Amino acid sequence: MQQRIFCVEQFVLSKLIVSVQLEFRRKFGDDRQRGAAPSRKIISQWVRQWHETGSIQVKACTHRNTVRSPENIQHVRIALERSPHRSVRRHSQLLNLSDRSVQRILHLDLHFHPYKLQIIQELTAVHKALRVHCCQQMVHMHANLGRFLIMSDEAIFSLSGSVN
Repeated sequence: MQQRIFCVEQFVLSKLIVSVQLEFRRKFGDDRQRGAAPSRKIISQWVRQWHETGSIQVKACTHRNTVRSPENIQHVRIALERSPHRSVRRHSQLLNLSDRSVQRILHLDLHFHPYKLQIIQELTAVHKALRVHCCQQMVHMHANLGRFLIMSDEAIFSLSGSVN
């Protein structure tokens, strides 16, 4: 706050931002340090704020969340209950909300998480019989293969989607 007051006072006296930066370096830092003084934009903002409000204090954030309002959360909940298989993108088009807003409502407010069903092949008894037959053929083709080869029906599935 002391540095802000100093910068605004120096600007009132000199009307030049360059001289404000020079005086700032002299008072608060070394003359040779280029990055020690506030930028032209920052000093201009402080001076403009002082002219408009008469104060250079940091303004309190008055941002209010308008997209994730209780009404929009309720609209998304109802739309999801009516058609749970519809995509987030389609829901956002029908509700006149952005995709990201609908995703935030689903995740943060309704505690839904994305899940995509993956359909994989089913291994039946016929498949197992074919595997046994293939292994028996390999053993007959290579007589010594049984001493060096170990086979199992196990696999390791990881969350990344890779299969060992």
